[in-house]
Amino acid sequence: MKFDSSWLIDHLEGAVDPDTLSEQLTDCGFLVELREPGDGAEIWDVEVTTNRPDAMNHRGLAREAAVASGLALRPLSIEFSEGGGRTSDLATIEIADPSVCTRFAARVVRGVRQIPSPPWLQRRLVNSGVRPLNAVVDVTNYVLLELGQPLHAYDLDKVRDRTLVARRAVRGEKLQTLDGEDRFLEETMAVIADGAGVVGLAGIMGGAESEIGEETVDVLLEAAHFDALSIRRTARALGMHTEASHRFERGADPGMPPVAVDLAAAMMAELAGGAVCQGRIDVVAQAMEPRRMELSIERLSAFAGVEVTPARVVEIFTGLGFEPQRSGDTVAVTVPSFRVDVERLPDLYEEILRHIGYGSVPSALPILPTTPGRRNPNWELVDRARTAAVSAGLTEVMNWSFIDPETDGLVSTQPICPGPPLVLENPLAQTQGAMRRSLLPGMLAAAQANLNQGERSLGFFEQGRVFSLGEGAPGESERLGIVLLDSSGSDDQRFRRLKGIVDHVCRKVGLAEVDWVPGGDPWLDHKSGAVLFSESGATLGLAGLVSPSIASRWSLRGEIAVAEIVIDAAKEPDLPYFEALPRFPSVVMDMTVEHGEDTNYAALEESVRELAGGWVENVSYVTRFPLADGSGRVRTTQRLVYRHPERSLTQDEVNAAHMKLREGLAERLGVSFA
Repeated sequence: MKFDSSWLIDHLEGAVDPDTLSEQLTDCGFLVELREPGDGAEIWDVEVTTNRPDAMNHRGLAREAAVASGLALRPLSIEFSEGGGRTSDLATIEIADPSVCTRFAARVVRGVRQIPSPPWLQRRLVNSGVRPLNAVVDVTNYVLLELGQPLHAYDLDKVRDRTLVARRAVRGEKLQTLDGEDRFLEETMAVIADGAGVVGLAGIMGGAESEIGEETVDVLLEAAHFDALSIRRTARALGMHTEASHRFERGADPGMPPVAVDLAAAMMAELAGGAVCQGRIDVVAQAMEPRRMELSIERLSAFAGVEVTPARVVEIFTGLGFEPQRSGDTVAVTVPSFRVDVERLPDLYEEILRHIGYGSVPSALPILPTTPGRRNPNWELVDRARTAAVSAGLTEVMNWSFIDPETDGLVSTQPICPGPPLVLENPLAQTQGAMRRSLLPGMLAAAQANLNQGERSLGFFEQGRVFSLGEGAPGESERLGIVLLDSSGSDDQRFRRLKGIVDHVCRKVGLAEVDWVPGGDPWLDHKSGAVLFSESGATLGLAGLVSPSIASRWSLRGEIAVAEIVIDAAKEPDLPYFEALPRFPSVVMDMTVEHGEDTNYAALEESVRELAGGWVENVSYVTRFPLADGSGRVRTTQRLVYRHPERSLTQDEVNAAHMKLREGLAERLGVSFA
């Protein structure tokens, strides 16, 4: 906010060094960010925080400067003579809605001339960032910058019925403001109206219909105190920001309107040649009771960590206008009406600490009692799931925990749907009206977004929670979702890759025994989909190729493979342990088994591991292909690693064991060997 340095210093009694004063203001919380030459004075750009509307004017900032520098604040002098009739006979002021206006003051100045304001006043306005217009309008802007109280000047002859009323707008009312824009008003907006309609937006901007013009002779000056919240809402609704609204939105001084109209009337009579009418109209709809607070100097010193003398406390509060009264260790203050930010005891502490200097407060870390932290039991499980997915070559994504209610309706058809949906009462958007019950909708949307950007090979995962209403109360479940897409591969290859990753993740999180059972409709293709079950029959997830009906909802083709695993159903995973490297060589044997399509790979591998004996340390998948003779038979190749823990195996021993395994498989599964 811009300030004229000479104008600021004029409010102080005594000699002032600008360099020292700018440093003192910065030390007490008003950072002088920039000092640059202006017209006849320096222009200071001062950072005034939003909670200090009292300092958004020259006199308010000068009050802080006086306390910071140890000088006195010069008394405000307002002198003028009255004449030309009684104000109350010439105009009427009313407050129709005390919830938007608590005080309304006015004066009439008659016989003004439309002349330029004097050079000294124009210089101060320009240095403060305001463009001069004429003596009448410039005075209202000057008083705003001087005292922080917005005013408005009306051409008295244009005010219908010579009456101003503070009220709320009626829906459908319209006003052309001084900037030439037509504003359509709502009934929640605070306005100033005359006897026939709206003439101004309260606390924001006046109307063009009653503005000061070249022919204006009699001026009706108005200053009021408006509700901050009402002004803020109106300004935002209309997309407006003015010098007046900037101050009213943050909390103006409810005691300032009569002082401001008196000062403006006195200046207008002096500079524009008018006569101030007798008396001031001052309507108070809601009296502001002064706030009284007390503090203990001993507790203040203990809080600051440095001794603060009672005399210094009284001196600071006196300079800031708090009217302190000391009784022993206690200082009672009356919070001035312009300090809307002071509400609690710590606010009083801050006033003292700002002016004794934060540098005098010793730096010391507080002693805080703490309790040992602990890891959530789920964290280890979640970490293992994420690590397993990353080690499988997947990239992690994160999606919103909210979902479109219509899409959420599809989730209820999943075999792992946890329960009824958890609907939000006040969603951020209509498309985020429910908490997600599955990770897949968000992941399919992410796949669609990537495909739209030209990606053709995807492999990513998401670890997160799903939410539902279980037994009438919200419930959560940890899930891991997987999405794979490789347009160059076959459906069989995609499914096998997905199965390998899912099995890998399940082993790492402690879901060692997982049964793959065909299913997953309608989310998964009936030929390439499975539901995952534990040994006890609990549903652990689903995996497979997305069905065409689901894929089309996200504009995807059916070549995308997905999985969702309920990882919090896992048992406590075993801790890793060290195992020495084998001392003896292995013997690797490939075995191609011919079987029917109804024999799945999981059953085949399970039988191989049971029949192979203790010498087979690993069984891995190599390839699988259907026979071309139309018999419906399939050949699956597996690789077996034989190793004895205490000696080297001979080829004859391995051949005998391998033959025994083949015989066992033929007897159990009815398979043959190529």
